[in-house]
Amino acid sequence: MLFRNIINLIFLYFALFLIVSCSDSSKFNVEISRYPDGKDFAFTITDDPDYGQLEEKPIIYDMLYELGFRTTVPIWVLDNKHGSGEKGLVTNTRGVTTTNKRYLKYIQELQEKGFEIALHTAGPGNDLREETIEGYELFKRQFGYYPKININHANNLEDIYWGGDRFSNRVFRFIYKLVEPDFHGHREDSKYFWGDISKEKTKYVRGWCTDNINTLSVNKSMPYHLKDKPHVNYWFGCSDGYNYNKFIRLVSDKNINKLAKERGASIVYTHFAYGFIDKSTNVLKDDARKQLTKISKLDGWFVPVSTILDRFMLLRNVKIIKDNETVLIINYNNETVNGLTILANQEKLYFFNKNKWISSNEDEEMILGDLPPYSILKLGKSDIISNDYSPGILERIIMVWSWFIGRFNK
Repeated sequence: MLFRNIINLIFLYFALFLIVSCSDSSKFNVEISRYPDGKDFAFTITDDPDYGQLEEKPIIYDMLYELGFRTTVPIWVLDNKHGSGEKGLVTNTRGVTTTNKRYLKYIQELQEKGFEIALHTAGPGNDLREETIEGYELFKRQFGYYPKININHANNLEDIYWGGDRFSNRVFRFIYKLVEPDFHGHREDSKYFWGDISKEKTKYVRGWCTDNINTLSVNKSMPYHLKDKPHVNYWFGCSDGYNYNKFIRLVSDKNINKLAKERGASIVYTHFAYGFIDKSTNVLKDDARKQLTKISKLDGWFVPVSTILDRFMLLRNVKIIKDNETVLIINYNNETVNGLTILANQEKLYFFNKNKWISSNEDEEMILGDLPPYSILKLGKSDIISNDYSPGILERIIMVWSWFIGRFNK
């Protein structure tokens, strides 16, 4: 027993010695930034069309355009034919639709400027299956593609996985349905069913909201798929700026700094028709203009929602393989990852693909450029390609221990 304890103590000593002596304190860390070209964070907006009027749109969107924001603009393409909700009690259109030719022309101009056009369901009222199909085809004729994003509207019965059906937990679902109506867009036995259209033609649907400006910190896996909600390809979260007051609280100085510091992504959900315009002067209220101007001057990525989500999807198939001296970055996608940026704890690395050294900026970022489909980038702490290979710590411990045990078998 004493001999065995001595052996164990000797082994522990050797193990600790090797771990300390073989560790490389200069080992570097590399991770891929979510954003291209050294951008520090992402910020965008979805503005639901509820109660919006054509005359107000340029007041908001001209300013966003001038500040460099390209956001997502959900619209309606059909008028309200049946009212909204279980009893169809909401009979007004709740805002302009593309049946207004002047409005359609303006939205098409926004599309040309780089704004993303999406659907807030086909219309502001309950739409039957055939009407939703009509709306999708009309949207494609008007904008050249099917809507990549759909956002459920209020109490429309064709909303998909809405109300209590947002929950995967049966208990939560049951409790929520005691106070909220049922929705039918995902129910194949309903005249409002259009789940197959959603699955075939729309990539993303907006899901849960948070009061946190950094949507990503609450919904790290977005865009995500839920097996119990098969008619939606991918869900994404949003930060709640529902009306003017909530929006201003959301984009406070403190929250803007938090978003940038956390290298986060903010997908702000709002209604620009809910108090953003000063009716006496017919201009955007000062606080909104001031805070949006502050954000625009930071090094953020200001693109539409689906551009951000597509980027996140691409980066899932970009992998890093590293050891103590080199890093390989592999693109398993069949499309290019533009403006690939890495975060590294080194001042400079050698970029073998371009035969040059690259330096990190003040944010510890290194901009590598475009990463073509199925390609590999190699970075190293040295510009020397070595064929030497050193065994890892565990292998060294096994080798020494095997030798040590052998000394007692003579």
